[in-house]
Amino acid sequence: MDTFERKYGIKEDEKTKRFHESRRMFCIYQGKLVIAEPNLPYSHAVWFQKNGWMSEQEDNLMNEIVRGCIDKEGNVYFYAGYDFQINNQIELILFSHLSELVEILKLRPDAKIFGGSINQKAGAKWLPRKEYGKIKDNL
Repeated sequence: MDTFERKYGIKEDEKTKRFHESRRMFCIYQGKLVIAEPNLPYSHAVWFQKNGWMSEQEDNLMNEIVRGCIDKEGNVYFYAGYDFQINNQIELILFSHLSELVEILKLRPDAKIFGGSINQKAGAKWLPRKEYGKIKDNL
């Protein structure tokens, strides 16, 4: 198990890779919305490392960068940290970039927004910590 897997508490198996490929990652880095290429088979931590933003040894940015993903249905999920937390600051950052995210990725107005995730047993769907309603109600 590599350093990122230990910190996430998730083993990067084929099922995890398929999940990663099924969603579109994004983050707000240095005040700018950054959207990953589609179908990437790895985590945000690996994406950040490949972009040169952090390393396994210097990974404090995982707790600072608001990040998330868009699922197959176009729903938005966002959080920060290896433990997928949300708070008022994380919410403010995400919602200040929501219209840009919606416009770039052509998200449906009736898609939903979820904040945070609760880590589940391997193979189980992770539940959101909070639901914010539909995109159109948050723009």
